Amino acid sequence: MSEQLDALREAFEADGYDVADVSDNRGQVRVALLEERPEADALREVLYGVVDEADVLGPNITTETTDGADGVRTVVTFRRRD
Repeated sequence: MSEQLDALREAFEADGYDVADVSDNRGQVRVALLEERPEADALREVLYGVVDEADVLGPNITTETTDGADGVRTVVTFRRRD
């Protein structure tokens, strides 16, 4: 899984996104971007370039703010089909 997380970080950064964090928590992958309102279709395109679309379950794109952090983050989450 670590290789996939690294590949996701590299793919988003290669497309010009500033990646804050990429993590996996019990099978849910989370990619946090420092972009406030990127185009959802563009984010899915990057995601599907790394993980086959058929293997992505419940992709979700949301925004969040965190205490003590400046600005808004965009978060891409999904579960991967085993």
